[in-house]
Amino acid sequence: METINLWSLFNPLESFLEKSILSSKYWKVRVVLFSCLFSFAWLFVFNRGYIYENFRSFYADVLLHNPQPFFFWNSIIAQGEAPLVSHQYESGSHEANRIFRLTIPLIAHYFHLNSLGLYLLQVILGVGFLYLLVNLLAKIFDDKLLTFYLFFAFVNVYVGSCFFFNCFGHGDGYTFFFMLCALIIRQPMIMTLFCQLAFWCDERSVLMAIGLWLFHHCYYHLRKKDSIKALALVATNVLLYLVIRVYLSNTYHLASEDVEHFSLDRYIYFIKFTSLWYGKRSSVSVEGFALVIMMVFIILYRDKQYLKILLALGSWLPMVAVSFLVGDTVRTLSFTFIFWLISLIIIKERINSVQLKALVIVIAFINLLIPVSFP
Repeated sequence: METINLWSLFNPLESFLEKSILSSKYWKVRVVLFSCLFSFAWLFVFNRGYIYENFRSFYADVLLHNPQPFFFWNSIIAQGEAPLVSHQYESGSHEANRIFRLTIPLIAHYFHLNSLGLYLLQVILGVGFLYLLVNLLAKIFDDKLLTFYLFFAFVNVYVGSCFFFNCFGHGDGYTFFFMLCALIIRQPMIMTLFCQLAFWCDERSVLMAIGLWLFHHCYYHLRKKDSIKALALVATNVLLYLVIRVYLSNTYHLASEDVEHFSLDRYIYFIKFTSLWYGKRSSVSVEGFALVIMMVFIILYRDKQYLKILLALGSWLPMVAVSFLVGDTVRTLSFTFIFWLISLIIIKERINSVQLKALVIVIAFINLLIPVSFP
């Protein structure tokens, strides 16, 4: 029996992509539009009950003003009207964890946005996030086809699609947008602005500070002096956040759920509870990018890059640890998208173009075949 070349199976697809999308002057815009339309249509076909239930509840909560459980837009707006007033929330609730997440409430307050306005702004930021991402991937790989496959992979995981289908008011779309802006901007004052916006959106972004510096170091190929400056800037931003947070806590008697109701037994319970299906939730979060995570550690170990291994672990393990202590594993692990980008930069420099193409195609198809879900 005659054997076939595996790559030949992709020739019709790649011919279509080259002619219809990648040959255009505005190919990046076409990549964004095609990937979103195809991925969201795929999600609707294979997970339409999930989408239907989410947006039916969203319609009732936001447009009919009939409060629905697990929707938080109204509480965000209320927090923006009195951000420094201590509120009594039910222990363990999402609202109790939002005490120091002030960016979105203040945006709602000063721009006079209602629930629908906050969601629509999240969608707009999502479009901005995706366009910035496709430009970043194009610079990293300098190959239109690889850029398409990897961008398509990002759109099919939570971090690339939460802007649109997470209509509950968790605000991850805002945080991810600000985090990406902090990645691609080198001007210190503007970078500081986006760091603080991200930190005060969700404190979990602070844990990716090492990843933020490591990305700048790897992506911009910084020399030792410049790398130290970038590290100092990131460290200053973390310190600034912590100082302001302690000041607000002491002055206005604000305390987060974790501090006010700290209990070792509570965390042990969370670890036991989360570990029951951690594999499923973590795989839904990272999907095909798990291959990237495993491969980068193998490559660094093979090359005896032990310092980079420690730095990589420092930008990834803290978020993994936190994901065991909270109920929303998918959301938490999605913050590690910075580490995925760092890993892709390292891998690109260590393997040949044929191997790289095979890797990104596998990632793209894995992500497509596992429909995005939340929580």
